[in-house]
Amino acid sequence: MLEKPRSKTSRLAIVSLVLGILSLFVFVLAGIPAIVLGFMSLLKIGRSHGALKGNYIAWAGMNVAVVCMCIFYWLWSRDAPPIPNDYTIADLRSAPAEYAESFELLKTLIDEEHNIAGSPAIGLSDGDMDMIAEIRGILMEGTEKEIAQILSRDFKDIKLAWAVSEKARDVIRRLNEFPEIADLTEPGEGFKMINWRNLIELTNLYQVYAHLQTTQDDIHAFTVELIELDSVFRKFSLNARLFIERLICHLCLATDINIANAIVNHPCTSRSTVELLAKQFTPLTEDQLSLRNGVLSEYLFTKNAVCDTLGSSHKGMTPLLKVNSTLRIYKNCCDGWLEAAKQGVGIVKTRLSAWPDHYPFEEPDPLSTRGSLPLIYWCYNPFGSRCIRMLGFFYSADPERSSDLPVRADLLEIVLNKRLGKDVSLDARAYSDEYIVDVENKKIFSPGPDGKVGTKDDIKLRISPEVLGW
Repeated sequence: MLEKPRSKTSRLAIVSLVLGILSLFVFVLAGIPAIVLGFMSLLKIGRSHGALKGNYIAWAGMNVAVVCMCIFYWLWSRDAPPIPNDYTIADLRSAPAEYAESFELLKTLIDEEHNIAGSPAIGLSDGDMDMIAEIRGILMEGTEKEIAQILSRDFKDIKLAWAVSEKARDVIRRLNEFPEIADLTEPGEGFKMINWRNLIELTNLYQVYAHLQTTQDDIHAFTVELIELDSVFRKFSLNARLFIERLICHLCLATDINIANAIVNHPCTSRSTVELLAKQFTPLTEDQLSLRNGVLSEYLFTKNAVCDTLGSSHKGMTPLLKVNSTLRIYKNCCDGWLEAAKQGVGIVKTRLSAWPDHYPFEEPDPLSTRGSLPLIYWCYNPFGSRCIRMLGFFYSADPERSSDLPVRADLLEIVLNKRLGKDVSLDARAYSDEYIVDVENKKIFSPGPDGKVGTKDDIKLRISPEVLGW
C-alpha cells in the first residue's frame, strides 16, 4: 500500500503571517501584502488537493494584519494632548483700550488705504525715496567732502521732500501727545498685513534733513521734531504686537540715534540743544528692547491659523495634521528663542512633548537642528511637519544681535556726556570689555557679535574729536 505524500505548509501562508505581524510597525506597507498573500495561499491550498496545508496560518496572517493595522492606525492617529496653560492675548503687553485711537492715527502713515496713487501716505514719491537712499549711503560711508557735495547738489529736492511730508510730521506730533500707542491687533482671520516700511522711509528723511540743517546752522527747531519722532517710536515699541513692528521700531530708533549723534558732533549745536537731546535719548528700557511681544504674537497668529484655518480644512480633518503636536513644537521653538535672547520672563522652561503620552520618543527640536525634523516625525505628522518648516522666522533670528541697539545707545550717551563736559565711562555691555574711541578715524565703536575689531559688524558712531574734546 502506497504511503500518502505528506502535505507541505504553504510558504505564502507563513509570509502572510510574518507580514501581518510586521504591519503593527509599518502599517499598510506590510498589512496589504499580508492580506493579498494570505488570500492567494488559501486559493493555492484549496487547489492543491491536500498537497499544501496552512489554512489556519493564512487566515491568521490576514486577521493579524487587519488587527495590527487597526492598532497601528489608532496609535498613529492619536494627537498630543492640548497645551496646558497656553499663551493667550492676555500675555501680550498692551496699552489701555482708551488709547486705541493712537494706533489708527499711526496707520494713516502706513496703510495703503490712505495712500494716493504715486504718493505714499507719508507724502514722499518713489523719486524722493530713491534720492534719500542715495544721500544716506553717502552719509554712512562717504567723506566729509562727499557729504557736503551731495547735500549742496540736492539742497532744493531735500527741502521740497521735507515740505511735502508736513502732514506726516503733523501726525507724529499728534501721536506724541498720547501717553502710549495702543496696538490692539487681534490674531484673527481678519488680520491684514500693513506696509510698515513707510515709517523707515520717513525716519530716513529726518536723517537727511538733519544733515542739511546742520549746514544751515538751524538745528534747534529740527531737534524738537526729532525728539517727537523718537518719542513715538519708544512708545510704539512698548506695545507693538507684530514681530515686524518691533523690528521696524528698532531700526528707526537706531536711525534716530545716528541723527542725534550728527547733531551733537556739529560745532554750532548749542549746549541747550545738546541738553535737550540728552534728556530724550536716555537708555532704552528692557520693555522697549524686548521682542517678546512679537514672538508671542507670531505664536498666537500661528495658533489661530493652525487651529481655525488648517484645522477646519480637508487636511485638518484627517490625522495627517496633528494640531496639538504641531503647536507644541512651535511653542517649544518660541520659548527657546526667547530664552536664548534672555527675554523669556515668565516662560516655563519645561519642554513640551510633541508625542502622545504613550509614545516612547523624545520630542524633536527644530530650533537646535536649524529646522530639520526626524523622519519618524514626518511620518507621524506630515502636514504639521510641513507647516513647522514654513514657520521658520526664528530659525534665522540671531539672539546675539539683540545687544546692537542698546550698545548704539550707550555710544550716544558717551558722546552726549563728553559734549556736556561730564565724566564718561567706556565700560561695555557686550562684545568687549570697553568701547573704543578711534580719534584718528573719527569714530567711537564696539566690536560686533564676532568680537573682532575692524569687521563689518562693528557698531559705530562718527565723532568729531575736536568738538567733543578728545
